Amino acid sequence: MYNRIMNFTNYKQKVIDSLRWSQKYTETDMLYLAKGGFWWTVSRAGLFLISFLTMIAFAHWLPKEGYGTYQFVLAGLGFFTIFTLSGIDISLIKSTAQGKEGTLSLAVKEKIKFGTIGSLLSLILAGWYFIQGNNLLGVSFILVALFLPFRGTFPIFAAFWNGKKRFDIQAKYQVISAFLSALLIIPVIYFTNNVIIIIAVFLFAHTLFDWILYRKTEKQTINKEQDLNAILFGKHLTLMGGLKAIADYLDKIAIWHFLGAIPLAIYSFAKLPIQKVRELIPIAHLALPKLGENKIDESRKKGIISKFLRLFLITVPVAAILALIAPLIYQLFFPQYLESIVYFQALSIIIALSPFLLLEASLVSEMKKRALYAINIVTPLLKIILFLALIPYLGIWGIILAILASELLKGILSLYFFLRI
Repeated sequence: MYNRIMNFTNYKQKVIDSLRWSQKYTETDMLYLAKGGFWWTVSRAGLFLISFLTMIAFAHWLPKEGYGTYQFVLAGLGFFTIFTLSGIDISLIKSTAQGKEGTLSLAVKEKIKFGTIGSLLSLILAGWYFIQGNNLLGVSFILVALFLPFRGTFPIFAAFWNGKKRFDIQAKYQVISAFLSALLIIPVIYFTNNVIIIIAVFLFAHTLFDWILYRKTEKQTINKEQDLNAILFGKHLTLMGGLKAIADYLDKIAIWHFLGAIPLAIYSFAKLPIQKVRELIPIAHLALPKLGENKIDESRKKGIISKFLRLFLITVPVAAILALIAPLIYQLFFPQYLESIVYFQALSIIIALSPFLLLEASLVSEMKKRALYAINIVTPLLKIILFLALIPYLGIWGIILAILASELLKGILSLYFFLRI
């Protein structure tokens, strides 16, 4: 036993020494990257697997029309969740990194308060659907209104642990929440095609487990020091990202109204896997707490650009591989959605553009409000305009082209403003 422990200790030390040696070539804190990247990969891999299994359940047990309706309601939920001030989650990372842990409870109160605005709007939309005779959507958006302020707030525990660089706890909590929620949702999908029941269980499960983990996090704060600037800057970030959030959910809403539930289901089975794969790339997650420790001077700026360029050596091949293996994956797991393959392949370009997230994280760290406003207004505005202009003529391809054009423009603007720091 003693020899095994010593062998493990020696092996661990060799790995640490190798990482330290590589730092002079990568110009990166490789110990931090390995530790944070490991837990990020574990959590995202776990979340990806859970999401993948849930998608298989939807593909096999829920008709396309039902799944399209489900996605439309979730798009409405995401749209109204804007009012829970998602930007505060980002600014909380920096406050927590600076040791101001009392900001967590302050942020939660502010998010719930503003989230009630989204609930009110959801109730108004529910009333409109009842007047139109669509009871399914009417009841669905009443459920959204009831859960929205809490569903959009309690996952903030992830931002807190991110700021403390406790990626292990963050990973564990996120996977636990998703796993327990899936344990409730997947059996419901199997036993019923009732979209209202599925939505109710989805909202209840995620809200309950996120609340439990938030309370557990709150009890582990070590001081009550608050950063009022974080709340103010978080509101700015929310305002900056408001148009982006609208654009992010408008695609599904537009497809629903222009094309119907079944095309929305086909599109969702192309977009959701791309989103989950991109979440596996820990660029912004690892960069933001590290960037927030010090100002970005000319020396750090050159290092960031060097890392930015090197990241393309990873993301471009990954995007190409995804596009090549997509037909096999869909034939094996989602044979009901083979129409989604070509859209997935086109959207894989987004993965190749992921290194631009590093530059955007740098702008957030430096609190470059004007630059962030410009990026988060111009690019989603272009996306929305292209949505409305192209969908009537190109259908789903209009959405795909709009997304790719806006992602490319966002990357170019991020590079432009970063070089001006």
